[in-house]
Amino acid sequence: MTLLTRTHYSAAASLIGCALLLHGASANANAAEARKLDLANDKAYEHVVKPILAATCTGCHGAKKDKGKIRLHNPEAIREADVIIEGLSADSEFSNRILLPADDEDVMPPEGKKQLTEEQKKLLNWWIDQGADFEKTVAELEAPEEIKVILTAVTVGGGVPEAPEIDLPPAASQAALDAISSSGVLIMQLAQDNTFLTANTVNVAKTFDDAGVKALIPVATQLAWLDVSKTQITDAGLADIAQLPNLTRLHLEKTAITDAGIPHIAKLGKLEYLNLYGTKVSDAGIAQLKELTNLKKLFVWQTGVTDKGAADLQSALPDCEINMGWKEPAKEPEQAATDEKVGLYPQLIAICKKDGCCGKAHAEGKKCDHGCCVKAFAANEVCLKCNPDSKDALAKLKESLKQ
Repeated sequence: MTLLTRTHYSAAASLIGCALLLHGASANANAAEARKLDLANDKAYEHVVKPILAATCTGCHGAKKDKGKIRLHNPEAIREADVIIEGLSADSEFSNRILLPADDEDVMPPEGKKQLTEEQKKLLNWWIDQGADFEKTVAELEAPEEIKVILTAVTVGGGVPEAPEIDLPPAASQAALDAISSSGVLIMQLAQDNTFLTANTVNVAKTFDDAGVKALIPVATQLAWLDVSKTQITDAGLADIAQLPNLTRLHLEKTAITDAGIPHIAKLGKLEYLNLYGTKVSDAGIAQLKELTNLKKLFVWQTGVTDKGAADLQSALPDCEINMGWKEPAKEPEQAATDEKVGLYPQLIAICKKDGCCGKAHAEGKKCDHGCCVKAFAANEVCLKCNPDSKDALAKLKESLKQ
């Protein structure tokens, strides 16, 4: 393969793929019963990364086949493939390939193969940015908020449930598809062998509003997945979303919707996945979802939903996994005591480039989550690859500490 130099691609590459779950590693009906990811004990590679690679990559790049002389089925093979740069997903050939637009001839997986979902791509790049470590647990890696949300949905073990037998709607008209695409909404066929559609507003999130939702009505029968997260839609826009009879997956995270709009969502009888993360929905709102018997996953992290409200809904929908968010694993006493110490971070961040990755993250009240920088700070160092101008200042800081 030729090493790609592009580090930024169209957001079209982030459009969700056709997999039904974050993990689709095994189609074995006799697989062990699925369980939630154990953040404290499960390893990031073994329990998060490896299943994704097994589901989408190792058929062509595995033990039995090495297309392009690349194998990705175990740590040794991944190291030998030399397509991952630890701590730098942006410079890794692997990441560049999976982020290419879907119609690019070099995209991986290629057209016709099982595609990575948006969440899977983010998890793989997160792992690479954290150093592509094969032994650390999930809790030992720093995870930004977006990754934490995704990790809380990861399951370990279990097979992929077979898609139910359903009647396919007639294909959407090309004129309707062209009109929606021209507005900036990413819309495509959910799978090659059916007429259902998936729509994503990631490219127009800052301008997509209730009027944009109304523009989707011409393909109402075909829409199965809809992602309007971080858009400007309001409760009024949900009235039009309620007219999508075959909708099974709906992303509403980080929007302005409230309890007032939930009755519209309650009309979506086929809904299986609903993400309300970061909205103003409360116990009163989710209580109106009790009739959605097909609902399997509900995300209510950083909302007004309480444990009691979630428990009440759970009693009505026992098969629904209600995700209340990231739970920090309990720390060992020694680790907790260490964390209480401020360390040298204030002095170290002060000598980092203000417009570099560390400086920008600090300005936003965060710590840089690049694997190389995380390792450097942990060792009371500054990553000189990201902050080359800090070399002299770092030397002076070390010298002053000796005095």
